[in-house]
Amino acid sequence: MRFTSGRYRGSQLLVVMEHLFFHSPLSFSARLFLRSFCVLNLILSQLVIADGFLEVIDEPSDNELIWSPTAPKESAFREGGFQSHSYLYLQGGETPLSLQGLSIPIRENPSAGEYRYVSFAWRRWGDKNIALQFDRDPALDGEHTQGQAYDYRLDAGPKPEPVGGKALRISENLGGSWQEVPLDLWKVFGDFTITGMTFLVESRDAGFDAIAFAREEDGFSSAAPLIQTKVAESLLVEDSPTLSPSEAGDAGSSGQVKVDWAGQIKAGGIWMYPLYFCAILALVISIQRLLTVNESRFAPLNLQREIRDLVEKGDHEAALQVCSKHPSTLAEVASFILENRHASIEVVNQTAGDMAARDVRGHLTKIYPLSLISSISPLLGLLGTIIGMVEAFGIVALYGDEGGASILSDSISKALITTAAGLMVAIPCIAVYFTLKNRIMRFATVIEVQVEELMTELYLRKRP
Repeated sequence: MRFTSGRYRGSQLLVVMEHLFFHSPLSFSARLFLRSFCVLNLILSQLVIADGFLEVIDEPSDNELIWSPTAPKESAFREGGFQSHSYLYLQGGETPLSLQGLSIPIRENPSAGEYRYVSFAWRRWGDKNIALQFDRDPALDGEHTQGQAYDYRLDAGPKPEPVGGKALRISENLGGSWQEVPLDLWKVFGDFTITGMTFLVESRDAGFDAIAFAREEDGFSSAAPLIQTKVAESLLVEDSPTLSPSEAGDAGSSGQVKVDWAGQIKAGGIWMYPLYFCAILALVISIQRLLTVNESRFAPLNLQREIRDLVEKGDHEAALQVCSKHPSTLAEVASFILENRHASIEVVNQTAGDMAARDVRGHLTKIYPLSLISSISPLLGLLGTIIGMVEAFGIVALYGDEGGASILSDSISKALITTAAGLMVAIPCIAVYFTLKNRIMRFATVIEVQVEELMTELYLRKRP
């Protein structure tokens, strides 16, 4: 296991405190406090705690740990541990060995003295499974107790039958080489307090090492990612009755795979942030344009009717007053035509057309960002997916056959979420863009028809 000088501090401090307790001139209450502090330090000397990190220590000569049924023999510790000097070696068929006397709260948002993540390393020889069980006090359980479905037990090995009848399968390909297991313990087991750990070996023999807890995901010295959580979730193993082929077909057709979309989006990584920005920007533009691109901004029905009636009557001044009361594209163009009705028809027609076209182009320009977002969002998502795929195959290269296809499939699913997010942003954007563009062009056609009617009434049907 991991070696530190911390295991000596309890015994050394105990000697000093014993001397002070019996020979110090301090008051009895002060000496009693020192004695209590000494006992507490002795209990905690089996754990190394620093900055939200807690490492479980056990060595061949460490007599301070509470083992059950008895302390392991010197031969139970072999050289060549996982990044350490030695590891705990156990043989199958022996009475399960337990480490007791712990108090490690597992919480979703851990505070001082509480943890969420666990990391350990194990290896197996033989053709059966091994397991690590976390003992707990049910009275200290919190709101989330999903660990009861697994008996708070993690196992690994080729046999489909789990150790002890129920377990959370970490790996089916665990072999003689060390496999590190960094795990979000709260996510798979919920709120509980670890009072001990039991090492279960059904295989020929096994090794355990480097058991540590942390508050944060990056609290471990190892760079291994927390990939085992999803692997474990996808390999829940329980005893269940054998189904006939017809029953199995019915069950498969009715079953559904539940995807935690919130968790998947959160796992998308840094490439999700540009997509968040694009989504928010698109939402703001869409709402603003949908509210402003309407009939009253281009050619109000009342204005069309009143201009037609007044021009037919020859009341041009009243028509101008009506235009001033309905500010819009049609009102601006109609006012120009009425004010310059004595000018050449070619000049008035050309200028009026330019004014209407310029206003329509302004509205189209304001919705172009939606077209841009719908184009770049899938590309950003694809870029995130490609980078995620590179990282996924890097993880497979790191773990080899230890995690099997589950590691690769989970890493790929996290990588693909950026492409899915990019499409989720792009599809509504392109739909809103063409909806608004169609609306603007429809209003432009209405303005064109109204201008033609006004020009015809003024120049081809002249009235005094």
